[in-house]
Amino acid sequence: MTTEIRAIISDMDDTLLNDEGKLSDYTVATLRECIRRGIHVIPASGRTQTSIAPYAAQIGVDCPYIACNGAQLISPDHQVLEEETIPPETARAIVHYLQSEGFYVQVYRGEYFYYAEECAPSEQYRHSSGMKGQAVGDLLGFIDYPVPKILSVNDPAQVQRLMPLIKQKFRGQADFTMSKPFFIEGIAPDVSKGNALRRLAKRLDLTPENTMVFGDSLNDISMLEFSHNSVAVVNARAETKQAARFTCGSNQADGVAHFVAEQVLGIPRV
Repeated sequence: MTTEIRAIISDMDDTLLNDEGKLSDYTVATLRECIRRGIHVIPASGRTQTSIAPYAAQIGVDCPYIACNGAQLISPDHQVLEEETIPPETARAIVHYLQSEGFYVQVYRGEYFYYAEECAPSEQYRHSSGMKGQAVGDLLGFIDYPVPKILSVNDPAQVQRLMPLIKQKFRGQADFTMSKPFFIEGIAPDVSKGNALRRLAKRLDLTPENTMVFGDSLNDISMLEFSHNSVAVVNARAETKQAARFTCGSNQADGVAHFVAEQVLGIPRV
């Protein structure tokens, strides 16, 4: 790298985390060494603050980080610094539309996610995210507050079918992205990881030249486009690889940590 890197910004699922949803000892040690040398380590995830916080604590994150696909900036002590939300009436309209199309839907508030009835997706999400979940019966009636993110689940073919339709239907009212092939994620207009990173860069005096960004999915492309040192894991989607300048090893092989160790810390692979 020709410029000294001052911040490592990384997606979590399928990028920094392995397929079991964990940080390896090697990844933790490498990122802790970055922080020891004065390099910021910034998680940037579709997950909520509650779900990211345990990983941030493992790494020792000492600066703000990005949650809910960019809808939230979170302080090092895990408080919301900035938040962009979907108004309740718009959120209800989106949830109604998704439910009418046969999607499982959930919304977020604080440490909880909420959904209509207990089912396989709610249980799987509770397990993978570490969050508390609660069935509320009438989800539309429950939503009387601004929502940071709406998550819906269906098989990938249905996601591909509905994504262009929902984007068109709610154009100007909400944006939609995906972190996994079976998710449609609704966020406020112009919310993205990339825009959140731009706001965070102003706080931390970061530039495209002195940042390094890692990702794997469509919701990572906006922040990969911010940095001159953009890296896709080898298991990334084709579109994400195309947006990145470099490629590193897979999330199962500590690809991010090895790339950082060699290219930023100057530690050769043994």
